Amino acid sequence: MAKFWKAFSNFLREKKNQSAQALSDPVRDGRYAVGDSEKRIMQFESKVATLMAETKRLERQKADADADVGKYQAAAEKAVEAGGDEDARNLLEAKAQAQARSASLQTDIDRNRQLVTQLRDQLGKARAKVARAKTNLTQLAARHEAATVRRELAKAASDFGAGGSPLAALDDLQKSVDAEETEAEALEELASQQTSADEVAAGYEARSAPDIEAELAKLKAQKGK
Repeated sequence: MAKFWKAFSNFLREKKNQSAQALSDPVRDGRYAVGDSEKRIMQFESKVATLMAETKRLERQKADADADVGKYQAAAEKAVEAGGDEDARNLLEAKAQAQARSASLQTDIDRNRQLVTQLRDQLGKARAKVARAKTNLTQLAARHEAATVRRELAKAASDFGAGGSPLAALDDLQKSVDAEETEAEALEELASQQTSADEVAAGYEARSAPDIEAELAKLKAQKGK
């Protein structure tokens, strides 16, 4: 019983492997891989575009901060001229805050620009890689199709020479006809031999049969007739 279950388990495993091979399609899988890569590139492009838009927003904010620096500087100078030291002090503090904001924005802008440059470089490489993959897929699909046709033709040629091929029936018919013709020739030869034997026997019987006329003449001679 253990051997039976072992054999049955191996049978199921073999069927599973055959099913997996039947479901496998490298060309189809390659197309899906290229399609998935193109989708990822589109998502990547969207993220890069978002980062570039964010960088432009930061650049506008920095421009506003730089404008505030100039505005507060001019106002502080007028306050000093008018003797408003307290106002000048407040304006200079506002100017310092605007300068700090501008410096912070510039740091973010530089970081984003560097990141955008890197991402665009990666994006270009990814596009080139997918383009090569699509070209290779087209070539590999054609080679795969040709290999499949060649394999099927080779298998068909092998099957034609095998005993189980459709043409094997013609071979069997040829053998059957040859056997029937041989048997017919043998029977004809036997019949011919039998006819010859009968003819020979009849000849001997004819020679051995009594000659009635000769015997009658002899009898008449004896009786003086």
